[in-house]
Amino acid sequence: MTISRSQSQELFRLADVRTNDQLARALGVPSQIFQGVITCEDPEQIYALHTIPKRNPRNPEDYRIAWECRHEPVARSHKAVARRLDDFARRRELGYPHVAVHGYVRGGSTRSNAQPHCGARVIVRADIENFFPTITLERIATMLRTIGMQAAPAQALARFVTIEGALPLGLPESPVISNLVCLGLDKDLQLLVNELGVRYTRYADDITFSGDANLPSRDQLRTIVGRHGFRLSERKFKKSKRGQAHFVTGLSVSERDYPHVPRKMKHRLRMELHFCERFGIDFHAEKIGEDSRKTYLRLEGMVKYVAFIERRKSADIVNQWQRILNGHRGPSAHARIEAKKHSDRFVVADETEFTVDGAQYLAICFVRITNLERIEEALKILLGDYLTKPGAKGNLDVLQAIGIHYTDAHFDLRTSTLDLMTDFLDWSASIHFARLSNPKNYKATYLKLFADAIRQEYITSDEWDLHVLVERNDKVKIPSLAKAVESEYQRAVKEDSRRPKSQPSIRSLEKTSSASVTLPDFVLATFRNYAKLVPDDRVLDFERIRDRVRYVHDLDADSYYTRKRPFVGIGSF
Repeated sequence: MTISRSQSQELFRLADVRTNDQLARALGVPSQIFQGVITCEDPEQIYALHTIPKRNPRNPEDYRIAWECRHEPVARSHKAVARRLDDFARRRELGYPHVAVHGYVRGGSTRSNAQPHCGARVIVRADIENFFPTITLERIATMLRTIGMQAAPAQALARFVTIEGALPLGLPESPVISNLVCLGLDKDLQLLVNELGVRYTRYADDITFSGDANLPSRDQLRTIVGRHGFRLSERKFKKSKRGQAHFVTGLSVSERDYPHVPRKMKHRLRMELHFCERFGIDFHAEKIGEDSRKTYLRLEGMVKYVAFIERRKSADIVNQWQRILNGHRGPSAHARIEAKKHSDRFVVADETEFTVDGAQYLAICFVRITNLERIEEALKILLGDYLTKPGAKGNLDVLQAIGIHYTDAHFDLRTSTLDLMTDFLDWSASIHFARLSNPKNYKATYLKLFADAIRQEYITSDEWDLHVLVERNDKVKIPSLAKAVESEYQRAVKEDSRRPKSQPSIRSLEKTSSASVTLPDFVLATFRNYAKLVPDDRVLDFERIRDRVRYVHDLDADSYYTRKRPFVGIGSF
């Protein structure tokens, strides 16, 4: 099944916005957050500043500055901007992202960036100096106008995505913007290598060329890079020939087959794994003067990195690490979030059935909430305002009886509810779906989806007091769901994996008595229309709340769809 979205189905038409309010709505950012960010004079009120030492610092002040959002609503807003700006750019027929770019693009990695250069006779590596700080607010505003935005909204968006007048390292949309700003540079470098008959890739500020001869000179690169507002790092310009060490984005490309992890890194990893397997993680951590939690996380990351880069040769390392985990687990088999006070978290669950191309599907949605009373009150006020509004449309008696639900609500109420959900309410969701091949398998399929959802929820609710609220379903009773809650919790305890403080409580909800059921109901209804590609504007409602859906899990294919790999439609890729 091939899925495509036409230009007429584009909800976030950034080229059409003219005011800041329109821009904030198109970007999926609450107006008060958008205005607060662009008018804030002290960025450290909104963001935390981190200094990260460079790999080979020449002096103590040689470090990178990275920024992190202090508040979840602001972080979520930046993620929304990243996804919608990326979607807008892809629709403009700009050639974005450029084929030579492997950094910050879907499917791109240091491995894919190094792969084209494997076995090359000559490699030239160059680096753009002060890459992110060089991308200024004015350069971003100019780029946004170039790709189709109006001048005033482009300037406002440029202020939203910059800190102290430059593109910051650490915010979600910075990679998208950097690749857009560099699009002209990538095209000019591609023209150059096409003339020379060599290969070119770029990973952020790392530029690599390879071939048998005729590689670009330092002067050529300096001229082209300078033409696009950047400066070539003279210190990091490197040229290597066959027989010398060939490294691209930290990986060895001397062999022709695929990139390899440097031998020094693998040797160190094998040595540490040997000590851990013999004496245990805790003992090894003590000997090297490191916290055991940090040792666990560091080694876990190294093992996963080697497994990703050398997929065919890493089985022995992966198996050894698994033996270590099975036999020598430390006091915690995972990293627990510290210095954060967790209290009550509520999960409100609902389910739906739908048909795509003649196949029946069942889906479950988990909506996680921390302030249940506030959300209940906000939804009740919204409904009360609508019911008392002169000329209110729809079946008002049904709405009065069961609350706001997508299929019973008029278009006006749906729009108001989606506005409330996206602009003011604090929530997030996950969707799990599977094919329902036979109606007799309904309960078994529901329980499979529910177990998958609760297992994932335990991970994200680590150290919380979790309460599960499920809309009443006559086909699947609460005792069956309670058994799944207990079974998954006992499994998490046994494996010492992330989990709530204690086994969660679970109870059923009635539509007539709980307004919070509106949230999973709207998520599932909009998802259902999106998956079915209904031939009207309802297909766009899911786009409005997509940024709150952390992932969609297709259990049949065991595929997870996230912001970086968005769900397009069942059977799509």
